[in-house]
Amino acid sequence: MVPDPQLALFEAARVLKPGGEILILDKFLRPGQKAPLRRALNILTRNLATRTDVVFEDILAPCAGLKVMHDQPALMRGWFRHIVLRKESDHPNG
Repeated sequence: MVPDPQLALFEAARVLKPGGEILILDKFLRPGQKAPLRRALNILTRNLATRTDVVFEDILAPCAGLKVMHDQPALMRGWFRHIVLRKESDHPNG
């Protein structure tokens, strides 16, 4: 996890041409997912290495123009998510 994931996603979307894809593999929670163990682990890991309590949809919401093409559980019994985003056209008519 980068220090400011929303800023990183904004920048990736800014430089990506329409139709281009962003591939993400990280340990995002899903909206409403309880995950008490992961949330407890975050207390220990957030200052050492990484966060384990981030909901991807919260990062994506303000990033207009990116569409989720693929979102599947991956690695460690689904602790990670493999997400593919596609940038839609910069122009209103496609």
